[in-house]
Amino acid sequence: MHRWNEDTIGNIRVEYLHRMQRVYDKEIERMQEIIDNSHDNKEISTATKRKEKLQKQIKEAKDYDAKIAHLALARIGIDLDDGVKVNYEKVQTAPDGKKMQILAKI
Repeated sequence: MHRWNEDTIGNIRVEYLHRMQRVYDKEIERMQEIIDNSHDNKEISTATKRKEKLQKQIKEAKDYDAKIAHLALARIGIDLDDGVKVNYEKVQTAPDGKKMQILAKI
């Protein structure tokens, strides 16, 4: 919380989350190439399982991205004197009052 500023959620979204989504997409494409071009049933089975897992992970990342998009645009700042519980609530509440659980429970 001591390093938090108005751009923290936006930075997490762009620098980490969007980057991870691109990695997942490329890995899914790679698994699809293995499925399409391999003649080894074990390799195809492994690639299929990996692709399904990656698709679940990218769905989770996109759902999280949708949650934090509004909070990132709101550029929410904190006051360390308010305490952790108050600041946790503050950074998870959009300007319209909608609460989104984006941080781990304390």
